[in-house]
Amino acid sequence: MIDTIAAFDGRLAKIEGAARSGKTQALVARCAKLIENGEAPESILVAVTNAFAAQAFRKRLRRALPANKAAAAEAVRICCALDAAVEVLDTPTAREATGREPRILSEAEYNFFLEDLKTTGEQPRKLRSMLSFLERKMANYESREEWGAGTAAGNLHAFATRVLKLRGAMLPVEAPMLAADFLKSDAGEAARGHFSHVLCDDFQNFSHSEQTCLCLLADKQIMVAGNPNQMMSKRGNHPYVEGFIKFDAVRRDVEVFHLEGAFGNPQVIALADALGSQDGMDGAYVAGTAADIERDPAAAALPVGVQSIKWNTPEDELNGLTKYLRHLLSSQEDVREAHTCIVVANRRWAVMVEKLLRRRGFNVSAAGAAGTLAGDPRDSSRSRALVAYTKLNLLANPRDMVAWRSWCGFDNALTNSDAWMGLQDFAEAENITLYQALEQVGNAGFGAKEPFLRARTLAEKWRAGQEFIAKNSTRRGFGLMKAIGAEGISEFEAVAADMMGDETAARLFEMERAVIMDPAWIDDPHVLHVSTLQNLCGTEYDNIFVVGCIDGFFPIRNAFEVISTDGERNRVMDAERRDFMSGVAKAKHLLVLSHFSKSELELAERTKMQVVRVKSENGKRMAIVRPSAFLSEAGDAAPTTIGGQALLSEYGLN
Repeated sequence: MIDTIAAFDGRLAKIEGAARSGKTQALVARCAKLIENGEAPESILVAVTNAFAAQAFRKRLRRALPANKAAAAEAVRICCALDAAVEVLDTPTAREATGREPRILSEAEYNFFLEDLKTTGEQPRKLRSMLSFLERKMANYESREEWGAGTAAGNLHAFATRVLKLRGAMLPVEAPMLAADFLKSDAGEAARGHFSHVLCDDFQNFSHSEQTCLCLLADKQIMVAGNPNQMMSKRGNHPYVEGFIKFDAVRRDVEVFHLEGAFGNPQVIALADALGSQDGMDGAYVAGTAADIERDPAAAALPVGVQSIKWNTPEDELNGLTKYLRHLLSSQEDVREAHTCIVVANRRWAVMVEKLLRRRGFNVSAAGAAGTLAGDPRDSSRSRALVAYTKLNLLANPRDMVAWRSWCGFDNALTNSDAWMGLQDFAEAENITLYQALEQVGNAGFGAKEPFLRARTLAEKWRAGQEFIAKNSTRRGFGLMKAIGAEGISEFEAVAADMMGDETAARLFEMERAVIMDPAWIDDPHVLHVSTLQNLCGTEYDNIFVVGCIDGFFPIRNAFEVISTDGERNRVMDAERRDFMSGVAKAKHLLVLSHFSKSELELAERTKMQVVRVKSENGKRMAIVRPSAFLSEAGDAAPTTIGGQALLSEYGLN
């Protein structure tokens, strides 16, 4: 079937199948066939869910191409749908047509934007509700007439758009919608069909706006692959699963390819099938049968199948499991640590796992579990990473108003939103840009009267920023990292590891922004990966270890909240099950599901474990927890649980 898909040259194609049925491999084969047949690699767009999936796809494509065509794999555009939309908007024609700059806000920068919206006077809860409403409308590509013009939500949209335009910024959810509008317009005629072939993996994960944009970018062919059971749940991504399900129903002459069975260890596939057969899942997308993948002879000493391991406490689990992993990988003749992934539920667990793995002698990357720039900007001593990032941004682009907005908000209880809104009014009244307004205010010698309320505050921030820029504008590499205060900050570790030492501020900012916005793995076969389930999309691993496989982590505690409605709990449980099923199915040979039975109550509450009961033990309050509900759902497909200490004893690791 994959060979048939690779040779298909029709206009429209849909590829569907169970987890690990070969959907991604079919797209890789199609891409390779196009290149072998003489198609310019620059004319091919491959859209994937995230940068991890893009990395994995490009590696597969390199392997699929003959030696004389291998370099072409680097020229194929492989990116997420948002990046494709930004590229559409990042042209003079599109900027003029939309009146917007496609400078996407990071999550930390979005928080400043949110603080500024509070100056409208709306209650924070209502404000967030209206923003969620507007973002859904954008993601779902609904007509502006349905956005409630003249209502509170409509007025908020107008205000938010004004703020973003003045700042030269854009929300992530806006870009695909604006790109689709532009491509449909007369102004966007030259950009339509920019790529001869558009291949979309996990099409169900894209929003309606993203799907529309990708279809408009295709000239000769669009081929989509997906599975509704593998729809990824992630805050703010608004996947449009109906766009994949109905892809052939709303278009004519779509060739549908249904892939049967799956490739991988039969026990792993059986577990995925058991979860895919639950209520809330589409039973048409189970594999049924599995074809085992031939193993690398160097990994012959490793066990295969699915293991369930029970430990006493989180400390016992992390200590014992990392010891077990060290033993297993050391038994390989030619170990490739990057073929193994440790799956965690949250950033806190990722940090603990990473520390222990490093003590065991592993090189580790936790890029797959990295959070945004942490900290509270109202206290710069508690937001060192964000301050360093902002300083780097100012040095890289001294006229970036997003950076200046952050800079002007540090160390103020209300992030100086009132002063910044006054600056915007002043800029519009004077008919000048926001940068010119800030420059004018910063260089002014005020008398008794300020041009707007608290202008002096922004003037002081401006002068401090300009002084910092003048002092450090010529710094490079490690000297630059020291100047911005990024040394020893975990959020900058990946960039520090890749530095040559002579990078300009512009280059360092480009590298760090990629880490924040589109994290990816270090290209080193001897680096162990730590990731959340969501970032496994589009990847595969020989071995996957799920750490902390308990209720509250897998699935999250909201699936059990008694104050929620049955419908809301079921919605959360279904989303969590899809993530879990799709994630564990990425294990080609060995899947280890590890859990513990109790934890100190403070840790349990802080990390949102689902507590069954509380008991006193040696003067401590201990929370009793239970294995993930997904293990019981899997029924006979779930493995027999073994004790952690018994496992260590079996391998002589006590």
